[in-house]
Amino acid sequence: MNEIDGLLDHYTELEIAGILNERGVRSGDGKAFNSRAVARVRSKYQLKSRYDRLREKGLLTIEEMSDRLKLTPVWVRAWRDHGLLQAYPVSDKNLFLYEDPGPDPPCKAQGTKLSGRRRFPEKVVHGSQEVQYEA
Repeated sequence: MNEIDGLLDHYTELEIAGILNERGVRSGDGKAFNSRAVARVRSKYQLKSRYDRLREKGLLTIEEMSDRLKLTPVWVRAWRDHGLLQAYPVSDKNLFLYEDPGPDPPCKAQGTKLSGRRRFPEKVVHGSQEVQYEA
């Protein structure tokens, strides 16, 4: 339970299941973990969800980021994918929360390719381990 609690600060439930399985940890009935098993443990021990933890840190929903930057959610996702916005996965269903870009947010730059405006290093995921490199 403590291990899952600590991992929820950094990983989704599916990623946590992979980490626990890699470490050889088994559920109470001796089975490998999956995201549902991690969710059951989280619920049983009333651990805060990853979403709640990130919201407490001030991260924004896509709608809030959209309002903040005066963009559509489609453009918020595109800017995230091109490294203009820092976002963290909340679930295994493509739901992200976004860091507030602060007093100097990215802005529209007509005629400039998004790929040339990266502000954050690209993240490459290999299994459950995240590796960062600069483009």
